[in-house]
Amino acid sequence: MIINKDTKIFASFSSNPGNNGCTYFNTRFQEEGIDAIYKSFKADSLKDVVCSIKTLGIKGFALSMPFKHEILEYASEYGPGVNEIQAANTVTNKNGWLKAYNTDWLGVQRYLKERKINSLSIIGDGGFSKAIQYCCKENNYPYEVITRDNWETINTAKYHTFNATPLDIELVDTDGRPHTYTGKLISKYQAEEQYNIYLNG
Repeated sequence: MIINKDTKIFASFSSNPGNNGCTYFNTRFQEEGIDAIYKSFKADSLKDVVCSIKTLGIKGFALSMPFKHEILEYASEYGPGVNEIQAANTVTNKNGWLKAYNTDWLGVQRYLKERKINSLSIIGDGGFSKAIQYCCKENNYPYEVITRDNWETINTAKYHTFNATPLDIELVDTDGRPHTYTGKLISKYQAEEQYNIYLNG
C-alpha cells in the first residue's frame, strides 16, 4: 500500500503507548486492502489530543487511562453503555463530530457468551468492573459486586467469580487482568469491535 493524500489515519493515545494496536490494525488494513494506517502516540493532554484530531482529520482513535473518563467532556455523542459506564476507549471523528464508544463491555460479552457464563460475582468496582456490570445488565445476567466493604465474601461468592482488579487473587474462576490469557483474549475481542466501529461507526 502506498500512503497518499486520501489515506485515512487512525490512532491511539496513552501515557505509555505500545505497538499492539499498530500491529493488529495495520495488518488488517493491509489484508483487507483498506487505504488506512494506524499509529500509537504518547499524550499528556487530552485537550491537545482532541485539537490535533480535529485539525489533522484523524478518523478514529483509541484511548487508555487516564483519558477514558475525560473524553466524555469532549464527545459530541455517546455510543451504547458509555453514559452508564462513564468511560470510553474508542472515538470516531466525522468532520469534528466526536462519537465515543466503550468496547470493553462488548469484549467481555463475547467472552462470556462463548463460555456460556451467565451469572457473575465481579471482584472490584473500578472502570473495568463497571463495563462488566453493564454487560450483565444488558444481558439480564444475575451479578454481584465484591468490594473492600464485603471482601470476605469472595470465598462464598454466589456466582462465577471474575477478577476485575489489578490484584493477584487466588481461587477465582476468571482472571481478567490484562497480562493474563483471559485479559489478552478480551482485549483481542474488543479490538475487533474497535475495527468495526472505525470502518462502520
